[in-house]
Amino acid sequence: LYLDRIEAYDKQGPFINALIMLNPKALAEARRLDSLYKATGKFVGPLHGIPVIVKDNYDTFDMPTTNGTLAMKKSIPPDDAFVIQKIRQAGAIIIAKSNLAEFAQSGNFSVSSILPGYSRNPYDTRRTTAGSSGGTAAAVAADFGTIGLGTDTGSSIRGPAAHQSLVGFRCTLGLISRDGIAPLALTNDMGGPICRTVEDAVRVLEVI
Repeated sequence: LYLDRIEAYDKQGPFINALIMLNPKALAEARRLDSLYKATGKFVGPLHGIPVIVKDNYDTFDMPTTNGTLAMKKSIPPDDAFVIQKIRQAGAIIIAKSNLAEFAQSGNFSVSSILPGYSRNPYDTRRTTAGSSGGTAAAVAADFGTIGLGTDTGSSIRGPAAHQSLVGFRCTLGLISRDGIAPLALTNDMGGPICRTVEDAVRVLEVI
C-alpha cells in the first residue's frame, strides 16, 4: 500500500518529492517478518512490520547515506546508526530514505543536490516543508510511511512537524544517541521521531 502510494504521489501527480531512495529490500523484509509471526505467533518487537521513513543523514549499512549531497550519492556506511539499530531490532522496516536540506543546513526548506527541485508540503504544494527534516515530514504527512525519523539542530524536527500537522519530539541532548547521524553542530544536533500522533511519537521514542 505504501509503495503504491509513493509511486503515485512522490515523483508524479502532486510531485511531493520527499524521498531520495526506496529500500529495495523492504518487501523482502516484510515477508520475513510475516513468516516469523506466522511461525511463532509473536512480534519480534514493538515496531514489528512498521514502515519507517528515515532522514538520509542517519547511517544505514545496506543503503547509501547521502546527507542530501551529490558527492555522497553512493556512500554506504560500514554500519547502522545506533537509532537505526534500535528500530530494526524492534521490527521496523525502513521503507525509504528521505530528502533533506543539503548537509541539513536549512531550517526553512528541504532541497538537496540529489533530487531536482524542492520537497513539497502535501497540504499545499506551494508552501514550504520547513526545514532539513521536511522530506521526512512531507513523507509522513503524505502517508508514504507510518512513522518517521528526523534530526533537529535549530528547528528541523519542530518546524516540519508544525508546518505539516504532525508531532515531532526534539529531546534533551543525551537522551537519544547521535552515533551514526551526520553532524551539523554537535552543540545542538538531536535525532527524534516525526509522526502523525502523539502516541506514535511516544512509541518510537521508547524504542530509540
